[in-house]
Amino acid sequence: MFSQSGSSRTVLRILTACLLSSLALLGFVSTDLTSSFSLLHSTEEAYDELTSCRTRALLHIVTRLQNIRHLFAQDMTNETLGESLTSFDLLCDEMAAQRDGHGLACRPELTGSCQEMSRRTEAFLSDSFDGGSSGAKRSTAFTLAIERLLNVWETVEHSVVTVKQNSNWRYVLSARLLVTFTELNHQLMLFHNTTTSHSLHRRWTHTLSYLSFARVLTEQLNQCWLEHIDLSRNSSLDVKSSSVFDTSLWQISGSTPELLSGSLRGIQTLRNTQKCLFDRAASNLRLRSRSISSSLSMRICLLAIACLIYPVVMVSFKQMIDWIQNYAQTLKEKTEDLKHQRQLAEDLLHQMLPKSVARQLRRHKHVEAESYERVTIFFSDIVGFTSISASCTPLQVVEMLNNLYMCFDTRIESYDVYKVETIGDAYMVVSGLPERNGDKHADEIAKMALDLVAAVRQVTIPHMPKERLQLRAGIHTGPCVAGIVGYKMPRYCLFGDTVNTASRMESTSLPQKIHTSSETYLALIKDNAYELQLRGEIEVKGKGKMNTYWLVGHKNYSVQNDSLVCHWNPSMARKKKPVAGSLVSVGNVR
Repeated sequence: MFSQSGSSRTVLRILTACLLSSLALLGFVSTDLTSSFSLLHSTEEAYDELTSCRTRALLHIVTRLQNIRHLFAQDMTNETLGESLTSFDLLCDEMAAQRDGHGLACRPELTGSCQEMSRRTEAFLSDSFDGGSSGAKRSTAFTLAIERLLNVWETVEHSVVTVKQNSNWRYVLSARLLVTFTELNHQLMLFHNTTTSHSLHRRWTHTLSYLSFARVLTEQLNQCWLEHIDLSRNSSLDVKSSSVFDTSLWQISGSTPELLSGSLRGIQTLRNTQKCLFDRAASNLRLRSRSISSSLSMRICLLAIACLIYPVVMVSFKQMIDWIQNYAQTLKEKTEDLKHQRQLAEDLLHQMLPKSVARQLRRHKHVEAESYERVTIFFSDIVGFTSISASCTPLQVVEMLNNLYMCFDTRIESYDVYKVETIGDAYMVVSGLPERNGDKHADEIAKMALDLVAAVRQVTIPHMPKERLQLRAGIHTGPCVAGIVGYKMPRYCLFGDTVNTASRMESTSLPQKIHTSSETYLALIKDNAYELQLRGEIEVKGKGKMNTYWLVGHKNYSVQNDSLVCHWNPSMARKKKPVAGSLVSVGNVR
């Protein structure tokens, strides 16, 4: 038995370990795959942003506008605005014939969008040029048009926020910073003979600061910057010793020849740096994307192999589990049978003895006889039982008593009482033992007695359907000793004069009457809850003359009838408290 239990636990541990390891692996792989897919998505998103046809078309339009603005500002062209902007349509056609970073044709992506950008830009510039404008106002119009296009691409501030969520977006941020800084250099070159505006100065400072930090974040930007900007200086300084935060070449004011800010040379170096960054960033993002994809493929393959291995491992335990389960089932059936037999024995023991006493016997403890200072004992028997029994068969007697005691046993479950025994038509109940209940024993027995006297009227005599049984009951309160008697068939018995007196109360009672002693009377009148009638002095065998009383009913109810008493809810009486200072009301004294 124990070896089988150990085997079952071992098998259970193995199965649990396999299941938990499988779940742990799936959970870990799921988390890892989710993270990898998220990284792949962010990488592809950054790659698409740099290599998309839309981005290329927008940057080409911006470059074209910058060139036209420069020509108009220098009066180096005789073309009108309309003639200058006609090249946008050709530019869109050229871009539509190209392919994006994934090798897909640009025409589906740019169909309509490129022409729409060109149309809106042309409309904005046409409105700005109406009525004839000076050169400065024309340059300002071109500048506003370029800034509108760059805002369509997305602002630098928004890219900074995106970098916090997607580290691969730093390449896009670097590209936008370079494009923005190039435009600021164009603007500075246009207004080099005039006072620089506060807005331009502020944007210049912020963009240059962002570029310095972007060089720290993005290795490709720093390399391109070193190759195309720092090497362009005609200086004896070592390039490697230059700091990423060195902005000496990009001062917004000054006339030093070494300055690159606002010069054609500086703009060209920025464009070269921009082209270098786009090429290297796209290449780096493509390599990262392929590396992540390869890693994902390997993880998925390993997961598939693991998912195939686990079923094989589980199947290998199948036969072993089968015979273990069969053996365990046999043991389980035997155990259940033993439990059932044990439960039957316990149920029988609980019917014969109080539960507290039965628990002690099951633990092989010796149950000592116990003395109780105050208990209330109830006796009852059927009036005319001998004559009724004589007029029917033994089976009918058994059926009649069975119906009666089933009714009684059901009723007394609602009260704090214990049925001691039944002998023939005699029914003995006690309250206050084996579990003490303070001064409630008399109240519990009184309520129960009223209930049983009413209930007996509902029990029919099988062979005499028109007749009804009548009960004779007696109650007495006093001290008592209770204990287990017998070894082969132990019985819980009560001893003492209280038992004899309660029996005498029953034997001297009348049909459908509850006969109580003076001790019970005194216990009941404390709460002023019952109606009691004085019977007077009667001769009691072995006791002499005694003052006794009839228990008539409960004061909570004005009418005592069968249905009212039989369906009485005992909890209502338990909750009701006696009125302070009320007088004891005794019925008609006879």
